[in-house]
Amino acid sequence: MSVVNVGLIGAGTVGCGVIKILDRNKEIIEKRTGIAPNLKKIADIDPDRKRPVRIPKGKITRKADELVNDPSIDIVVELIGGTTIARDLVLSALRNKKHVVTANKALLAHHGKEIFATAAENGVEVGFEASVGGGIPIIKSTLESFAANNILSIHGIITGTSNYILSRMTDEGSEFGDVLEEAQKEGYAEADPSFDVDGIDAAHKLSILVMLAFGRYIDFGRIHVEGIRTITPLDISFADELGYKIKLLAIAKAIDEGLEAGVYPALVKKGTQLADVSGAFNAIYVVGDALGPAMLYGKGAGMMPTASAVVSDVLQIGKHISLGNAHLPPPRLYAEKSSLPLIKMSDTVNKYYIRFQAEDRPGVLGRITGGLGSNGISIESVIQKGRHHGGGDVPVVIMTHEAREKDLLKALRQIGRLSSIRPGTMFLRIEDL
Repeated sequence: MSVVNVGLIGAGTVGCGVIKILDRNKEIIEKRTGIAPNLKKIADIDPDRKRPVRIPKGKITRKADELVNDPSIDIVVELIGGTTIARDLVLSALRNKKHVVTANKALLAHHGKEIFATAAENGVEVGFEASVGGGIPIIKSTLESFAANNILSIHGIITGTSNYILSRMTDEGSEFGDVLEEAQKEGYAEADPSFDVDGIDAAHKLSILVMLAFGRYIDFGRIHVEGIRTITPLDISFADELGYKIKLLAIAKAIDEGLEAGVYPALVKKGTQLADVSGAFNAIYVVGDALGPAMLYGKGAGMMPTASAVVSDVLQIGKHISLGNAHLPPPRLYAEKSSLPLIKMSDTVNKYYIRFQAEDRPGVLGRITGGLGSNGISIESVIQKGRHHGGGDVPVVIMTHEAREKDLLKALRQIGRLSSIRPGTMFLRIEDL
């Protein structure tokens, strides 16, 4: 049996899950892997607060530096989050020749290049399975199982909070704000839900997937990001009538012109695998040139699923230590920026759902369709409902054929200047998988 000493920084929700797994599953872990992880020291800003696990008093400290500088600790697990203190601790651990395991997607999205370079320089490795998809093994799958494939596209539902909110809005016809408030009360959403509902959390994860699947870092600030705050029950209802569901997707596609990468709500055909992912579950749909389509599905967050992924990295690194392997190399960056340029969202080509709020009088629909047509946008179908004998405003919904986004935006600006069109025109992209 090979003993591996572990230092844990952060005894919050996921940290307690790690402690629980290492204690509860100790016997099966040792039998299955031949590795005996020894949780030697824990650092947390509040050592005395109540936790759902028992921690012996002598094992916990406020000083994370004690773990980082302890020569007997082989692996440092970072679970405090953020991109400042966490960065400093991770880099210090790596420079002290310690392997690192982290669930910190923001840290890797902003500082991954520096962290992986530091790991390589010091002959140690970084485990980060828990950074994307919680317990879903998308990192190992991309690095290992999909390694023989030229990956063509990734579509991910990778923010459980947003998927939970959209699922509730779809099932109940509720408004975004009402569902968000309930989700916060039930613990599905944070007190400040911005990272989740505004797409930032998904964009952090997408940047990691792009690095693995397409072999290059992209500047996080260049990823197109939209959230779900503007989604209304009306749009969900129209989407349903047209045979679609609205999902917040993290998308990366390799096309002839380069790489598309963005996070945004989109219409997904009902009955497809991604459309059927509901509640707080996550799913990542990958298409490879040899494999074809494959989807990984499961719980993307929470104490135990995320802790499961963290411990899996500890065990994998423990095996490498026991076998005398120096380290696994960091992800290989094989694509030059010039060979895989990041395409601006305005230059992407998509099908679109558009909803106008228009005055109900003759000729208005003709002016809308004329404005689209004059910008080269072909119409697939039109829905106009709620006509009143006395006039008033009505929603007009149009589904388009493929069009370049900058042409659509130009058309919407022109149409929006019409006196018969009310402010607040909505458009959503359609993803036909």
